[in-house]
Amino acid sequence: MAITKEQIFQTADQLTAAGESPTLANVRKALGGGSFTTISDAMNEWKAKQQATNAPIREPAPVAVATRLEELGADIWAVALELANARLTSEREALETTRTQLETSQQEATELADQLSAELETLQAQHQQATTALQAANATLDQLKQENAALSRQLATTEARAEETTKRADDLKAELQHAHAANTEQRLRHTNEAQALQTNLTSTSEALKTQTAEAVRLQAQLDQAQAQLTHLQQQHQAQQKRHTHETQQLGERLDKAQTEKEQAQQAASQSREETAHLRGELEALRTQNAALLASLTPPAPDTPKGKAIKPPKT
Repeated sequence: MAITKEQIFQTADQLTAAGESPTLANVRKALGGGSFTTISDAMNEWKAKQQATNAPIREPAPVAVATRLEELGADIWAVALELANARLTSEREALETTRTQLETSQQEATELADQLSAELETLQAQHQQATTALQAANATLDQLKQENAALSRQLATTEARAEETTKRADDLKAELQHAHAANTEQRLRHTNEAQALQTNLTSTSEALKTQTAEAVRLQAQLDQAQAQLTHLQQQHQAQQKRHTHETQQLGERLDKAQTEKEQAQQAASQSREETAHLRGELEALRTQNAALLASLTPPAPDTPKGKAIKPPKT
């Protein structure tokens, strides 16, 4: 709510009645606020009314004085009035000059006070804004620290999984090599057995040709050997099929382990890049916080050179 001139006049009258000087600061304090410019204009009007009220009154000489001065005549009284008026005029001119100077100084002081009040409000708003920005930056910094810690833990887990996958792939490679060696050894053994049976069959056939009497027995042995050879060939084929299937499974497991290893390595690389990016953001926020802290101290307002601010005289 705006302060009226009547309120300012009433406050100045109350201060004067209480024996206090009705300065701009005292009036503004008694009113509880208000613009220095509004108060200054109203106080100038109030002081003009006070001066008009206190101005000397022109009136004729009292009867007693006129009686006593009757002998001296009206000329002496006229001279006295002229001297008094001249002195009053001189004092009024000096007072008017002083009042003009005081009003000029008071106007400058009022304008400076309003300017300083506006600058103070601006600095307070900037301080509040900087405080809010600093709080937001601190919250973001805490969040980034938590995210950085979570990414560090995730990176450690990913690297551990990568190491485990690498070790598993190495174990599968060793197992596959062992299976190839066992398959090769078993195939060689079956081949030797088949060659031995073939040699035995050949010997039996030759003996059958030369020993007719033993043809039936040798034919039976030949059939038995042939059956054993067929059985061994079937076993060899079954084992060969089984070893082929196991080798294929081991190959698939090795390919899967290699794929997991590559995925783990990619995840670890991505986690390192995200950690480096977050560290860059963390450093940028620290720099921004330092700049915000430096801006929290408001600069001292400049005082106009060559002018000293003095309280107005009443």
